[in-house]
Amino acid sequence: MVGDQDLSVRGDRALSSGDEDRLGFCDVAKLIAASLVDRASEDGLVIGIDGTWGSGKSSLLFLIGNELGKLPRDWEPTVINFRPWLIGNRDILITSLFDELSRQLDQVALNAGDATRISATKAREAGKALRRFVSGLSTAGSVIEVAGDASGFMPVKWIGKWIKAGGEWATKEPVAPQISELKEALVKSLRDLRHRFVITIDDVDRLEPTEVIEILRLVRSVADFPNIIYLLCYDSKTLSHSIEQAAGVESGKEYLEKIVQLTVMVPKPETYQLRQWFTDELHLIASAKDEDELSRLNAVIDYDGGRQLRTPRSVVRALDAVRFLWPALREAKADLADLVWLQLIKDGNPELYRWIEEYCGTAAAISLGTAGVQEGERARTLTNLLATAGDGYFDDLHYRHYFAEQLPGVEASYAEDDKRFDIFKPVDDRERDEAIQKRRLASPDHYRLYFALAGPEHALTQDNIESLWGACEAGANEAGAALLRLHDEHATGSLTKADLLLERARSVAFEVLSPEQCANLLIALSQVMDDAYRQPPIRSVLGQFIVGPSRTTDTAAPLPPGAGRPRGSDHDNVW
Repeated sequence: MVGDQDLSVRGDRALSSGDEDRLGFCDVAKLIAASLVDRASEDGLVIGIDGTWGSGKSSLLFLIGNELGKLPRDWEPTVINFRPWLIGNRDILITSLFDELSRQLDQVALNAGDATRISATKAREAGKALRRFVSGLSTAGSVIEVAGDASGFMPVKWIGKWIKAGGEWATKEPVAPQISELKEALVKSLRDLRHRFVITIDDVDRLEPTEVIEILRLVRSVADFPNIIYLLCYDSKTLSHSIEQAAGVESGKEYLEKIVQLTVMVPKPETYQLRQWFTDELHLIASAKDEDELSRLNAVIDYDGGRQLRTPRSVVRALDAVRFLWPALREAKADLADLVWLQLIKDGNPELYRWIEEYCGTAAAISLGTAGVQEGERARTLTNLLATAGDGYFDDLHYRHYFAEQLPGVEASYAEDDKRFDIFKPVDDRERDEAIQKRRLASPDHYRLYFALAGPEHALTQDNIESLWGACEAGANEAGAALLRLHDEHATGSLTKADLLLERARSVAFEVLSPEQCANLLIALSQVMDDAYRQPPIRSVLGQFIVGPSRTTDTAAPLPPGAGRPRGSDHDNVW
């Protein structure tokens, strides 16, 4: 039984307390945490955590902080989670970081005591030195500059103005120390304190290019202190591009290397790990109705899961899509394997998802006889498929065959003409009826469920079907009245609900109806045909119920005068 909590959308968020580490990042976090305490330089360090978007950088950052919190009190560093995207300009950026550092120094002083190796006195002295330094920065204002060009990142140059730490000029009092002297005093205090601060800055690559430069300047020049370790999370490719835009340098990668002394790459999960994670979570959300659906679901996860589930984020997004859509589709008795296939396609290639949506709509219209596809349109549609999927997408013959099986009228081509597929092929009535019965994506009556959570306008409802079968059980007169009521309901084109229901019933009536119901239906047809003729045309299915549906065009009986064969149909599915 699926619980409500399993259907709650999780969202794209990092791991937090109580979450399961599905990718084994805890072991990596332990090693990094130990290195920050045991082997990191006391002169300060900037470490980059590099990974593509969605690879789990934020989760790894959380786990590192969690591991640091497990260290003995004497060795546990202070972790400051600095989030610069909440801050508007450079001055506030600097002030916010130093304010937080000042608060943490005060906390270190409060926690220090005789039982610890950290001196409360030294902690208070470091706090005072920091506040004097910040006050000097505030008073100096625009006199703080970065020497050298944007590509060099030379140390901060403090221009030759004298300031007073209190903020106002006082000509009669002794001249206050320069900012460089204040920084030297702060550096000495932090070194003597022998307590480490780990400042984490996540999503650096999501900042505007100008903001990226300010953060890097802050880390490298203004706030470059001993026992201060920065952990910067970013995708190096994206960040390098932002640096090139903002700084006007040729190589953002080389520029970044002057700031970041050490890079830790986020481990790339194995494809099997991601598929297994998706499978385990999916079974908590939904379950297949039968063995056939389960088998197809496993194939979907193997084939498209292996292609589309490349990062932790892709797993979370696909699972959330199923969580969001499945309750409504479960009520409609839709096919879970088809839903998962579409969501994997959508997250990996939205344009291919749209192609499938359009193709299914056209195939449904062809199945109903209300549309046709000329050879030129067929060729254009196939060209669009191959262009949308991308080069090499269908090179694997097994995947090509598997992809074709998901859609109506698509056959894989293995000829050397490189066209990959034949599309809009005639669909056998048995295949179509099975898709309708199972409410598959290939069903002309149900395909739109998977895109709009509602059936096509023409689709028959279960009430339509059950009402006619119930009337057939009650008697011929009741069956005739039910047929006329359905005949009054428009489906699509010139077709009514009665047309569709009787056409669908050709291949299943002998399985679902009793002999008495069949007899009553035939009698009802003989009684209401004249009345139906006076209304919009109803197509006769009497012959179909007597001799059964024909399966090939070779033995198709001549059409009655004026009946007309549905446009685009290559087989006899008319009444």
